[in-house]
Amino acid sequence: MAETTTPAPLGLRERKRRETRIAISRAATRLFLRDGFHNVSVGEVAKAADVSKVTVFNYFPTKEDLALAPMAEHTRDEVRAVRERPAGTSPLDALRDAFLHDLAAHAPQAGMFEPAAPLVRMILTTPALSARLLAVEADREQALADALSEETGERGAFEARVFAAAALGVRRTLIAENYRRLAEGTSPSSLYPDALARAERAFGLLESGFGGAFPVR
Repeated sequence: MAETTTPAPLGLRERKRRETRIAISRAATRLFLRDGFHNVSVGEVAKAADVSKVTVFNYFPTKEDLALAPMAEHTRDEVRAVRERPAGTSPLDALRDAFLHDLAAHAPQAGMFEPAAPLVRMILTTPALSARLLAVEADREQALADALSEETGERGAFEARVFAAAALGVRRTLIAENYRRLAEGTSPSSLYPDALARAERAFGLLESGFGGAFPVR
């Protein structure tokens, strides 16, 4: 089994920084959803979070990063799943297990968190945010491909990039469908059986194409 370590408790400084980041992100999300992304200034976000504009930019380099902050927390989930997977588990199985776990937990990163649906809709319908999201997802794919290449070496680098693009494409499609259903009024508990069946089917398609392509630890 892959070795895992329990993270050390955060020190006071780190806790304060995390609390400030969360406060800024929540204030921004609340204002963006209430007034619209383009109608809210960084100064208004700073005022709502009771910090300075400089502090906001210290945590979030751009206004777009503010809007995407809730998603950015999960951009390395797949890398962790691959690197920390148990012995005898393939990368594909690790990604499937992680997604199904989030699905069962009705987590936002599986498209099952009802309060997040308006934020997702805002991001997808705002060109500046959609463009930034594409860049974030490209970085996510590269990070996953790099993690796979650590095991295969240069000889498997191309396959790693193809697999990362396919696996994250499946994930995005499943999440988008789940949020679409939530937006139509389906509750997470009612949605779950169909969402689970779709996820199993989608990862099964990946298994058909990539089964055995990467090593089992």
